[in-house]
Amino acid sequence: MAQKQSRINKRSLVVAGVVIAALAVCAVEALAADSPLNEGYSESKRISLWSTIASGGVIAYLIIIMSLIAVALVVEHFMSIRADELVPEQLVSDLEMHIGSERYKEAQAACADDGSFLAQVIGAGLNQVGAMFGFFDMQNAMQEVSERQLSKLYRKLEYLTFIAATAPMLGLLGTVTGMIRSFNDIAKTKGAADPSQLAGGISEALITTCLGLVVAIPTMFFVAFFRNRIDSFVAEAETIVEKLMGRFRRATAE
Repeated sequence: MAQKQSRINKRSLVVAGVVIAALAVCAVEALAADSPLNEGYSESKRISLWSTIASGGVIAYLIIIMSLIAVALVVEHFMSIRADELVPEQLVSDLEMHIGSERYKEAQAACADDGSFLAQVIGAGLNQVGAMFGFFDMQNAMQEVSERQLSKLYRKLEYLTFIAATAPMLGLLGTVTGMIRSFNDIAKTKGAADPSQLAGGISEALITTCLGLVVAIPTMFFVAFFRNRIDSFVAEAETIVEKLMGRFRRATAE
């Protein structure tokens, strides 16, 4: 019950975070519209958040697209990297009942029907019941499946890691292209460029750098968060495996 309540609280925090982020965006746009820099300008000339982002050019749009992909991946990971998907309580109860009663076929069927991380690890061990080397074969089978599934879980995070590493690089690329634009404008006017002529390139440089960091920092946080989450669930699964399969170790020793 406590774990269920904890999961509900985490989901509530995620929803609250999304709502707060949306409100923050609206607030920034409102502040940009009401900024003293906009005083004296007509409605059509006021600088909004979205027009500011648009001044970052194509690279800014690429970073925004990456941020949307990152949000989608974070939501997917919250749904797939959780206790119900990796270490389901109902499966643990069923396996305790079946293995405790030496109904290994029923335990294997329960693992096959579930398909979670825990189910695949224990299922691999149960498939080796009665093997020549006893628990040694079971342990090797479980370790192999555990490593393969753990590698699979970590590979899920590689996309977020890629975004976290690439977003600042795109921001830096925007900085370079923006400064190139500004220096080209200076060259065209032989050093007599008006500040307004340089504003476009400088704006692109600063905005893309800012966007790259805004995307990368929270993405790096979520990479670390999900890594710790995976490690926690895998450690919990190992404890359960040791508890459920320890009887076979003792039987082999005897």
